[in-house]
Amino acid sequence: MNNDDVIRQVPSAAIEDWIVEHIAGLVNIAPGSVSRDADFESFGIDSAKAISLVVDLENWLNLPEELPLELLFEAGSIAHAAENIAATVTQMADAQ
Repeated sequence: MNNDDVIRQVPSAAIEDWIVEHIAGLVNIAPGSVSRDADFESFGIDSAKAISLVVDLENWLNLPEELPLELLFEAGSIAHAAENIAATVTQMADAQ
C-alpha cells in the first residue's frame, strides 16, 4: 500500500475545523462566525454545495468510499458531525 492509499486519520477537532472553514467559504462569512454548536442546515447551504463539501472532505481524508451524507445532515451540531465522521474514518481505516 502506498501513501496515496492511506486514509488520513485526524482527530475530530481537525475535522471540525475543516468543516467550519469550508462552511465559512460557502456562505461567505468569517470562520469565527460559524457556530460549532449549530446544525449544518442552519447555514442555508443548498444540496449541490453540501455534496461538494462532502466530496472535498472525502478527498482531504483520502477515503476509499463515500461518507454517508447523514453524518453531516443528521448531526445536531458541527462538532457532533465531526465526531461521527472521525469514528467512521477510523472504521474505514481498520477495515483496510
